[in-house]
Amino acid sequence: MPHFIFDCDGVLVDSEPLSMRVDVAILAENGVVMSEEDAHRRFVGRTFAAMLDEMQQEFGVTFPADASAQKDLRLLKLYETDLRAVDGVESALEALGPQHFSVASNSPYERVETALRITGLTRFFGNRITTFEHVARGKPEPDVFIEAARRAGYKPEDCIVVEDSVTGVTAAHRAGCRVLGFTGTHPHPEEQAPKLVAAGARITFARMSDLPEILSERIL
Repeated sequence: MPHFIFDCDGVLVDSEPLSMRVDVAILAENGVVMSEEDAHRRFVGRTFAAMLDEMQQEFGVTFPADASAQKDLRLLKLYETDLRAVDGVESALEALGPQHFSVASNSPYERVETALRITGLTRFFGNRITTFEHVARGKPEPDVFIEAARRAGYKPEDCIVVEDSVTGVTAAHRAGCRVLGFTGTHPHPEEQAPKLVAAGARITFARMSDLPEILSERIL
């Protein structure tokens, strides 16, 4: 039986629009004007620090030292009022049980833990949360998936990963995991699907409720 590792943002919780709203606001406050759609296209799946580094190089701006703390503070406040689980994910996890699952994320641990609590998904994952804070390199490097698999007692090749971003699929593929690409929360799923396949996803799917059937019908 394989072990399932899920990305969090855009896979378990529909948090990307909230995150991009905060990112765009922080960029604008520091002189970089960008639409939420452009921010999603460029930075989804990457760390906030990586985004700031790229913007600093591209526009020559210097961000406040507490920019990451401000991002967390604002986003967690939005989580409390606006965060929802991805449609169909709870029933999909129940159908795949009774095994436990893991999370591998490029978001901070506190944010992932809070997201799971607010959406009622903690019961499926417990403390099996690995983030970029636990490894030397975040996604698209493979470290976070290798570590998540190790913590669960599995080899990466015995794990199935569900990811929604090119960055995440690339990382999981590099780790040696079998990767499924989820497009259900992307603003342009028909454009995202071939990009995920090119990055290493075995297949893509748009409805989380389809995941148990996909896994039962395919040998991955």
